[in-house]
Amino acid sequence: MLRQRKDLVLALARRDILDRYAGKALGGLWAIANPLLLMGVYVFAFTVLFRGRVGAEGSALEYTAYILVGLVPWVAMTEVIGRAPEAVTSNANLVRQIVFPNELLPLKIAFGALPTFVLGLAVALLVCALTGHASFKGWALLPIPIICYFLMSTGFAYLLAAFGVFVRDIKEIVTVMLSMGLFLHPILYPPGVAPEALQLLFYFSPISYVLWILRDAAFYGGVTDPWVWIAAVLLSVGIFAVGFRVYTILQPNFGNAL
Repeated sequence: MLRQRKDLVLALARRDILDRYAGKALGGLWAIANPLLLMGVYVFAFTVLFRGRVGAEGSALEYTAYILVGLVPWVAMTEVIGRAPEAVTSNANLVRQIVFPNELLPLKIAFGALPTFVLGLAVALLVCALTGHASFKGWALLPIPIICYFLMSTGFAYLLAAFGVFVRDIKEIVTVMLSMGLFLHPILYPPGVAPEALQLLFYFSPISYVLWILRDAAFYGGVTDPWVWIAAVLLSVGIFAVGFRVYTILQPNFGNAL
C-alpha cells in the first residue's frame, strides 16, 4: 500500500502541515517551532527551576540531554495520538468517495509528525554529543528505535482513527490521558528518582519501551537491557498490525457512521 501510494501519502502529509498553519506569519514552520518551544519549556522547568540531575555527579546539560531524548518521541507520539481520532471524521467527504483510499488518512498524520521527531532528535543528539554521550556504537542502533516509534505511532493512529468514527468522545478522553501521560512515563525522571509504584507503572505502557531504547542508543551508547529492546520491537510491530487490522475491519462501516 505505502510503496504504491507513497507520493500521495507524502503530498497529503505536506498539505496537512501547511493547512494547519495556513494564514499564520511563519506558516508551516510552526510545525517545527511548536514542539521545539514545548521541549524548551520542559527543559527549562526541570533543569533550572527544579534543578534535576542524572546522578549525584551529573550536570544540568547532561540532564538536558537525558530528558530531551525522552521528550522527542513523546511529543511526536502525542501529536499523532491527539489528532488521530479525527483523522477520518474530519475528512468525511473524502471517505464517502469510493475511489479515495481512506486508509491513507491515519498514515498522513503519522508522517506529518515526522518533522517534529526528526528535528527534535537532531537537537537531542547534538546535546548528547556536547555532554560526551555520543557513541558510534549507540548511534548505529538508532534505526531500531526510530522504526519502532514510527510503527507504534502509526498503529495507534489506525486504532484511534477507526474508533473515533463510532465513539466521538474518544478525542476528549485521549486529550485528558495525554495531559497526564507525560508524568506517567520515564521521561522527566532521572534513574532511581521515580517512586517504585510509578516505575512499575512504566512497564504497562508500550510507549515506555520506545523511550527506553531510544535513550539507550542516544544517551547511554548501547543496549542496557536486551529484553526491553525485544519487547519494544514486538510491541511496535504488534500495535501496528492490530491497529491496521482493526481499521480494515471497521472501514466498510465508516460511510454509514459518518
